[in-house]
Amino acid sequence: MSGQKERILVLAVDRDGDLENKTRVRSPVYGRDDVVEAATGLAIADPEEADANSIFAAVREYEELREEEVDVEVAVVCGVSESGLDADRKIRREVEKILSRADFTGIVLVSDGADDEQVLPVLQSMKPIVSVVRIAVKHSRTVEETYMVLGRYLRMLVFDPRYSKWVIGVPGVIFLFAGVLVLLGRAYEAGIAILLIVGTTFFVRGFGIDRSVAAMLSQRPYGYLRIFSIVAGSLIFLVGLSSGFTYADSKIPTIIEIVTNNPSQFLVYGPDIIGYYIEGSLPILWTALAVYLIGSLLAHLARGSNRVWRDGVLIVLLGLLYLPMNEFAIFLTGGVNSEVLLISYVLVGLAFTFAAVTFVYNRVRSRGPLLKE
Repeated sequence: MSGQKERILVLAVDRDGDLENKTRVRSPVYGRDDVVEAATGLAIADPEEADANSIFAAVREYEELREEEVDVEVAVVCGVSESGLDADRKIRREVEKILSRADFTGIVLVSDGADDEQVLPVLQSMKPIVSVVRIAVKHSRTVEETYMVLGRYLRMLVFDPRYSKWVIGVPGVIFLFAGVLVLLGRAYEAGIAILLIVGTTFFVRGFGIDRSVAAMLSQRPYGYLRIFSIVAGSLIFLVGLSSGFTYADSKIPTIIEIVTNNPSQFLVYGPDIIGYYIEGSLPILWTALAVYLIGSLLAHLARGSNRVWRDGVLIVLLGLLYLPMNEFAIFLTGGVNSEVLLISYVLVGLAFTFAAVTFVYNRVRSRGPLLKE
């Protein structure tokens, strides 16, 4: 190889086939005059075409190497509009045809973007790549690469089921509901429906509720216990919130009316309202939390998970907190119970909580994992 005279092929690659698509020129184009004529025709057909600049740049590179007395020739090859494998196969055939004309020792690739440079492996399999000349046309390289990235993401958003159901599916449901309601003369209801759908989607996706439900369902049949306890507990919890308002309104209707008419009076009557609200809602709210924790305990017990101990401690803690919360509500409403009784409940609950946590911790540490995770 050392004794062989150097002969370089300056090659401009139009991978998406714009030269053939926009002019009557057919590739491969070989020789300076033919290449200049092809570039001129492409520039006239589309003055904004970046491939025309890369072809002219190939001619400039050819002339500079000629001035350095390098044995050089220039050529242009084209792919097809879809790029990809078919384009690379066509480029390979055309480069082989050019290489058969002379004994070239290397190739100088002139490129105007990342897409054209994807043919490097194809060229390297035929001749060594001496150099790669990148043409930074003002609108070409950066914008083209940006469009390529955006195109990949757009295809992913449209065709990947993980994303298309949110990007296309949810807007589709919104437009469908809105269109039907508008046709029925319910434009106001259409606005409400859009807000509900968008709000529900943001809530579900933002808090990962869909993933949590999918994870629970994947743990069959244990996941159904969790789902039942969550739904049932949530319904009971909402009832408890409502019952607190009803109970407070039945006990102190006058105060409720005063605060409703003048919200600043809440600073005066706030303790009474909060106390009666807690007193009326506490039993139902605690029942809701107990349903959720018991469902979680049963699911972990069925799975054989060590988290059953955590759920058991939480249930004990929930029971121990009931009396202090109830005593606190009575204290706010000015009941007969004293602060000493409230503090006593808190201290007793703290002692029992410490004992329960210590018992569970020592048992798990001494005997090892009794149940698998």
